[in-house]
Amino acid sequence: MSSQGNRSRLETTGFADAVNGRASVRKYAPDPVRREDVEAMVGIAVRAANAGNAQMWRFIAVEDEGLRAAMRQAVDEAIDEMAAWPEAEGLEKELASYRTYATFFGQAPLVLAVVARPYKSLADDLLDRRGLSREDHDRLRQRPDLQSLGAAIQLLCTAAHVLGYGTCWMTAPVIAAPAIETLLGVEPPDQLAAVVPVGRPLTPPRPSSRRPLPDVLEFR
Repeated sequence: MSSQGNRSRLETTGFADAVNGRASVRKYAPDPVRREDVEAMVGIAVRAANAGNAQMWRFIAVEDEGLRAAMRQAVDEAIDEMAAWPEAEGLEKELASYRTYATFFGQAPLVLAVVARPYKSLADDLLDRRGLSREDHDRLRQRPDLQSLGAAIQLLCTAAHVLGYGTCWMTAPVIAAPAIETLLGVEPPDQLAAVVPVGRPLTPPRPSSRRPLPDVLEFR
């Protein structure tokens, strides 16, 4: 099939529209998210390519308003603590902006907490036995666990968009991971990796621009 034919296939199957139409949404209508829709989103997410087919993910759908508020409060308190550090002096404006972008998930009718489960391949085990530092280990392995979670989250957000919901892939709230993990009953060795608010967007999603292909693609 020609390259033009492949491009047309991406368009006629709706795949290109689904991917290109998705955008981060930060303001949500209060309408509840149907559980069957959540199941459909996560059902797509878990089809993601992942290291060793270990499927090192877990999704906690937080519907309870009080629990979502407690999660937001935990992030507020973590940022308050950061703001009191000597290193934060003079960064009041930046921290205020950071707080806004780290806590808006609290107004969504549903929040998905993405939990990472431990993953260790043979290579990881050998590098640990060799005594490599975490930095050197990550340099050689590039966190296949987090790469796998990222693939799942991207599919999750795209599926939500197709179903008419808005989402935002958030890592800022992870600054309060210990407190949020306690609230959600997440126990070691599992860890909070991301937060994804879900809801009907108050305004239509507006996809942001992307760098042109010649800037990011090369053939050799």
